[in-house]
Amino acid sequence: MTNTAAARAHLAAVSTMLLVNRTLRPSAALLAGERLDQLARLRLGQMACDAQADLVHLTFEEQAGETVMTDISIFVPRDRICFSHPGCRLWLSKTGSRALLLPQPHVRGSFRLAPAEIVHLPFKPADAEQGIARAEARLRRLVERGVDVAGRVVINDWPIWE
Repeated sequence: MTNTAAARAHLAAVSTMLLVNRTLRPSAALLAGERLDQLARLRLGQMACDAQADLVHLTFEEQAGETVMTDISIFVPRDRICFSHPGCRLWLSKTGSRALLLPQPHVRGSFRLAPAEIVHLPFKPADAEQGIARAEARLRRLVERGVDVAGRVVINDWPIWE
């Protein structure tokens, strides 16, 4: 990925949508990078298990000369097993409170990022399509204007592996 500024802006915006004004703890992390192949998914899952940290990965691709976020995946290690859900979407209620992560339709429930972990919720919102549209609009606005996450989220440019 060549445009780290776009990734940083999205990380700040997504973390704001998921956490609002809460501070991210070391047992949870948001990551950004290129599309994950099977080996990269296995490595991230292993990294999540080794660190006992829940991960949200934002995928970016270059499209028509622009860096675009194309996917959200979560990695949740529990009892020596790492559950992985690619293809998640941000969902936002009409009131604009904290965003949820909606997994693919065949996955039960939804997910909320708490400061220290990803929490599985036993329901999916009834207005999924409208909530996804609200979240996409809010994400665009936050990325365009920029978000200050100082003191709540630390964003670093580190390669995970070479």
